[in-house]
Amino acid sequence: MGTITHLHERLRAVPNRIDTEGDVLTVASAVLPALAQMPVAEALGRSGLLAVSVPSDFGGLDVSNLVLAEAVSLFAAVSTRAAAILASHFSALEAIRNAGSEEQRRSAFARAAAGEGFLLAGRAAARLESDAQFRPEGMGFRLEGEAKIAAPADADWLAIPAADPSGENALLLVPRNAPGVTISETGDDASSRLVLAGVHVAADSVLAPTRHAARMVESVDRLLLAAAILGQARKELDTLVAVIPAEGDATVASAQVIGWRQVEIETIHALILRVAAAIDAAQVNPAGGTIAEAHRLATILGITTQRMQTGITAGEEEEALVAALGLQLIAGGEQGSV
Repeated sequence: MGTITHLHERLRAVPNRIDTEGDVLTVASAVLPALAQMPVAEALGRSGLLAVSVPSDFGGLDVSNLVLAEAVSLFAAVSTRAAAILASHFSALEAIRNAGSEEQRRSAFARAAAGEGFLLAGRAAARLESDAQFRPEGMGFRLEGEAKIAAPADADWLAIPAADPSGENALLLVPRNAPGVTISETGDDASSRLVLAGVHVAADSVLAPTRHAARMVESVDRLLLAAAILGQARKELDTLVAVIPAEGDATVASAQVIGWRQVEIETIHALILRVAAAIDAAQVNPAGGTIAEAHRLATILGITTQRMQTGITAGEEEEALVAALGLQLIAGGEQGSV
């Protein structure tokens, strides 16, 4: 940890190298105590965890999506901030996996390997869409507009979806401290607003997404959000059990609360296992069918997790997602896919 790399005129420790998938959760557990001693982003950067989802073709470990979910869930039980930062970073790397040229991806993944964090901006329901636009300016591009961010802005790089004058979408990689970048305070829905005022973006930092990029990113995003909520729910259940009297003195009502929460937690966990496996399959074989199946299951997971977290029955957005699931099944393919 004594070696130093240079980033944006700032010195940082070279991150730990994680060599096997089996070491990921061990390292994550070891990092937890450090969260109280240093900034969360610094602890994650030093740990080596920011590089574990880098594809093997680019020299990364490319761990399974279940391991990513388990790591996020582990952090969520201790620090919701750390879990949100890690989940957004992994979602951003999934966006990069599905965008740009090989050289562009190699450059971005090298930054993750060096301990640099990425934050994915965009609408929660469509992670590769935002209200930002870019147009040619000089040797690069000029980025204007707004985007939503759902994680703390403790990152070195922002991965921002934006549209060019013709309406074509791209993923723009922008330094967090670039001139013209402003992030508002957290809003009522636990998200923040990213304002982009004449931000210069280098030409090689504009990545064209693949046809299936949005659905792959949404699938990973929903999986990791569910994992974070699961970690919080497990912690809350442990706390609840600790304060309720022993079995002989517990009321029927309190026993039912604990019992139902167990049912919800185990249901979400089972869905996470299935969704993670489906995303793994789609990453190995990125065909229309495997991607559609991963996205379908991730949508079901997202709806189920949201209900466990809030206890609220279907709203307008949820009803639209459920209807799209029905249309997809009726069509027997990708038509109407959510």
